[in-house]
Amino acid sequence: MEKIIFPPDYDYVGIYLTDKCFLKCPYCITSHHGSKFIGQPDASYLSPDQWIKALNRLELPTDVPISLQGGEPFLYKGIAEIMENVRHKVDIMTALPPFLNREYFLKLKTLDWNKRPAPYPTIRVSFHKGQNDFKELVDRIAGLNDILSIGLYYLTHPALSEDEISFMKVYAKEKGVELRAKDFLGLYDGKMYGQLKYPGSVDGRRQGIEVTCRNTVMPVAPDGMVYLCHSDLYFNRRERALGNITASHFEFPSTHLPCPNFGLCSECDVKIKNNHYQQFGYTSVDIRFDENKARSDGKET
Repeated sequence: MEKIIFPPDYDYVGIYLTDKCFLKCPYCITSHHGSKFIGQPDASYLSPDQWIKALNRLELPTDVPISLQGGEPFLYKGIAEIMENVRHKVDIMTALPPFLNREYFLKLKTLDWNKRPAPYPTIRVSFHKGQNDFKELVDRIAGLNDILSIGLYYLTHPALSEDEISFMKVYAKEKGVELRAKDFLGLYDGKMYGQLKYPGSVDGRRQGIEVTCRNTVMPVAPDGMVYLCHSDLYFNRRERALGNITASHFEFPSTHLPCPNFGLCSECDVKIKNNHYQQFGYTSVDIRFDENKARSDGKET
């Protein structure tokens, strides 16, 4: 298959190995606006061999790894085979399922996929209030620190108290675990959280305006379909997919593409955040507006 050449300004390659998760967060970003990404029964996963062949054809921008995620990527049974055989460095977004321990990683043929200079831990474990146990996660991560680049990110849920945050910081420091905050995004008690670039983009309904957009991330679904944005991925809008990562030929769009779904954007696309160099001010999607072209308003179906 031909190489897939990334534009140099692309910042992130999100490989969604699975739409399954062992947590059941009511605020999961994959379900915002009524999308149903997690736990779809008809998902047709790529095999490990398909993923390896597809990922090894990617020609990535400087210092950009592939990021394995989901769902929970470690619920994909072939993840070890992928980590051992891809030619790229690998980042992982995980909630660290209970079966993951030191022995699991030491049994892998190589840990080279995890070894790269980065301004952040390349395995990023998420703590979600009400869903997993903070002390248990810290203790397990402390047992992996000497063999992996791994750290813990706590979601800044509005119900998380200052006392809880202070305790977490002290406990993580005592155990030698790097702890960072991860922004809570979306509505909570009628208030929108997250620093968002485009007003009205996440209101939960189509705004009835014509927009065109270009993203500098590549979200790839469990079946290999490549989407323009995370909203298209989470809503499984296959008719809007850019192609499949396993196709003999794939190339990125050269222009901004029209979209009728402004208002149903995913917060992770329109958020003002850090890029992969941890420089603040980056927003992955560039949206252009043409107020003269109206669209019929309506809920996502």
